Amino acid sequence: MVESRNVKSVHPLATRASWFTRVACAMAVCLVCQLLGQQSVFGVIVNTVTGTGNTTAPSDNPGWGNVGVRGIGTGVYLGNLWVLTASHVGGGDILLGGATYTMAVGTGFQLTNAGASGKSTLTDLYMYQLTADPGLPALRIATSTPVLQKAVTMVGAGLDRGAYASWSVNTASDPYVWTATSSNPNAAGYATLNTRTMRWGTNAIALEGWSAIGEFDAQLLATTFDNLYPSSESLAATGDSGGAVFVKNGSAWELAGIMLAVVQYSGQPSSTAVFGNQTYSADLSFYNGQIVQVVPEPSGLALAIAGFVMASGLAAARTSAPVGGILVLEARGHASSGGLRSRCDSKPLARALRF
Repeated sequence: MVESRNVKSVHPLATRASWFTRVACAMAVCLVCQLLGQQSVFGVIVNTVTGTGNTTAPSDNPGWGNVGVRGIGTGVYLGNLWVLTASHVGGGDILLGGATYTMAVGTGFQLTNAGASGKSTLTDLYMYQLTADPGLPALRIATSTPVLQKAVTMVGAGLDRGAYASWSVNTASDPYVWTATSSNPNAAGYATLNTRTMRWGTNAIALEGWSAIGEFDAQLLATTFDNLYPSSESLAATGDSGGAVFVKNGSAWELAGIMLAVVQYSGQPSSTAVFGNQTYSADLSFYNGQIVQVVPEPSGLALAIAGFVMASGLAAARTSAPVGGILVLEARGHASSGGLRSRCDSKPLARALRF
């Protein structure tokens, strides 16, 4: 996860409308900003002074201990032996609280889009059961989409933040041409390192709606990496796929999202996190019904898991992670049908395409 520092002079790129249209809704006013490209998720980049903190549970703990390292990505322990992660991360051993827990063979399945019109049958979410109980509390799954500007806490095991960087970006080229500079830059952010650390950060919901994540469509929440300093403002990074997005509903924390992808600028240098980038996370309120069929809410009774999996028509079990794991996607050109939308705007954002 990446954290940011304050560079007040760097803003022109973030206000251009030619590449990315970012829609936020506040007091019934739609603000159209900029459209970015999309890439699957890394570790959480946090905009604190050093970028090295936030490696233990926050004082108001949303469920830190339930998030663990799952192979190339991250996974979230839901309770009743079940783990939820990104489908492109897949099932397998998960490290929780320093202990490794093994996947129960034949229990994995991919969630669906519940027959949503014009959407892929399956989505980029994957559940599986463990062979042993890690002794962690069950998480509550959000039942409604968080309102725009709702504060979130993000937890993932992605790449660490590196050095501050800034660029002069030629937006007249396709793709954009990025030249590193410290003199009058119009874009700034950070490099990412090759090391991974479990980390938490904060952000707020910027928009919600449908978009493609590789070959699968998903109902999504988006958060934007703004240049707020010092703060725990965060962006997902490689290795954060499958990580948690928590919201507070009254006095109770809920799991509202699973991180799936990062939206980047055209031509953005690899291994970087740039202000204006966005994190796309699955909106679990849409998938709540499928999840709670096999993982009862904390106050619910135990269910007959195998029977519910068969009856629900969920995807067939898969017991190992897919080849690859990190998706790279980019949104190009004008808005197209089926893209991510703000709830206050009828125009879709550009649809992300897989490289």
